[in-house]
Amino acid sequence: SVSGDLCQSMWRMVVAVAVLCAGGWGFVARGTGPRGALPHSAKKWSVEIDEMAERLESGKTAVVSGLCAGIAATPIEGLIHLNFLPQWEFNVDQISLMGAAFGLVYRYAVREDDNPQLKMGVVAAFALTRALSAVDVSPSCDFAPLTCGPPLGYLDFDMLFQLLSSLASSGLAFAAAAAAVDAACDRAWLSRFPSRPPP
Repeated sequence: SVSGDLCQSMWRMVVAVAVLCAGGWGFVARGTGPRGALPHSAKKWSVEIDEMAERLESGKTAVVSGLCAGIAATPIEGLIHLNFLPQWEFNVDQISLMGAAFGLVYRYAVREDDNPQLKMGVVAAFALTRALSAVDVSPSCDFAPLTCGPPLGYLDFDMLFQLLSSLASSGLAFAAAAAAVDAACDRAWLSRFPSRPPP
């Protein structure tokens, strides 16, 4: 039956993921010392840093980034969910939390590099991930291969609207968060990674 084949396929995927995770853990463990500790010759960072200062700067960055992402997403999410405000509130709360996580990743990824492609890449990765996860498959879609009807076959009009609206909201929110972090760093309100050497 279709349901039996689907269960078998899912079970095989679970086993495959478990094997891959176990193999990855073994690879990591081979490079570590007793009880998984890093060997004495290994360095956690490529430069000398004050970890407490970095944690503080990361916390400040997360707060700024989360607030700016939530504020930027508020109007467009309000337009999308004008007829159901609880969904609007949930989405703004969600994107604020994701904005805080974005700020942490953005700070450690961009560092001191003046590389617009790197900055846009981090924004695009977060925006695309959130937008794709927000799409609900229409009840009229057929299974294997996924066929949902016009205009694209794979995506119908409702799914396409969900994707594009969520992509617009996410892109605006994370771009605003990135701009706020960059502006705060330029004004020395926040510090890029690494912020300062230990005294």
